[in-house]
Amino acid sequence: MLLWCIVGALGMLAACQPAPKPAPIEGMQQYTDPAVGFTILYPRNWQVRTAVGESFLVLSHEAALERFVRWDAEGPAAAKIEVTVLPLEGKGIDSILSERKIFADEVYSPVESVRIGGVEGRKVHFRFPLRDGDAEGELYVASADGKLATVLEVAAFGGTFPSYRALFDTIVATITLAREPAPVQTPTTPAQPAPPSQTLRNYSGQGFSIQVPENFRAERTSVAGSLFSVRFVGDRNDCIVQVDVFDASQQRDLRKIVEENRPRYRAAEAVPVRLSDREAYYLDYTPAAQVQGRAYFLLGNMRLYRIVVTWYKPEESVYRPVFERVVQSFRLQES
Repeated sequence: MLLWCIVGALGMLAACQPAPKPAPIEGMQQYTDPAVGFTILYPRNWQVRTAVGESFLVLSHEAALERFVRWDAEGPAAAKIEVTVLPLEGKGIDSILSERKIFADEVYSPVESVRIGGVEGRKVHFRFPLRDGDAEGELYVASADGKLATVLEVAAFGGTFPSYRALFDTIVATITLAREPAPVQTPTTPAQPAPPSQTLRNYSGQGFSIQVPENFRAERTSVAGSLFSVRFVGDRNDCIVQVDVFDASQQRDLRKIVEENRPRYRAAEAVPVRLSDREAYYLDYTPAAQVQGRAYFLLGNMRLYRIVVTWYKPEESVYRPVFERVVQSFRLQES
């Protein structure tokens, strides 16, 4: 049985490990969005990702991005601070809050009315157990002008959320909400994320090759239990291709492996396909709000290969056809 499939054994191993420690905070600084004007304090030594007028993400550990996108059971015990700005378009903040809840209802606390950014907003708390401890967080939604909703999410893995309580309270108390900018005489169009290139380039990894968009960069990453992991990402961090390689010397039944993984992805069924002229399966899943994904599985050379693709739903017509070409280009290299 593969290590990443043995949930019980991993749970016992995690119990023997020291408790995760919160990330250090080496002073604070403020970010002001130049387009919609929200401001937020954050630890100056954490990793920052911004999309002007849309979002601001701070991670205590840069390698935790994938874990927060997919809420994996294992990974860095990191924390995040994330602001997302959404047009209300006739909706209320309660509707926005409901749309941003991506877990089962029982994970969330009852909705609370709170003061944030000088106006009345909404808040929910969530918490659920994972292998390294509780994943826990809070989600806030408010609007300063009735046109834009400011969504603030603070969260942490590994049972470390209480350690950040003072930090998160300070952020909530000092945040300034987004406002729709006033029209100007010479408006400028903000730069949009570049779509995936239609031209694919070849990449060779550990026992495989795959073709990826030429404007996607390759990043080695770490996945628990894997022999090798690499992901490919362009301008959007929620639109990725990732290949993970696992030892399969002790388990050669692909269908069984996929069925053991299906609950993790909350997939209704495993769909059979052919990859590299071999039997393969994929699972459809939803890693986050407005993000769709597929995880493909195939065996070869006594290894299990998992190919994960995720794309932003509103731009599915842009990303999915390219990603399907990428998946079909996957080839095993005989050892």
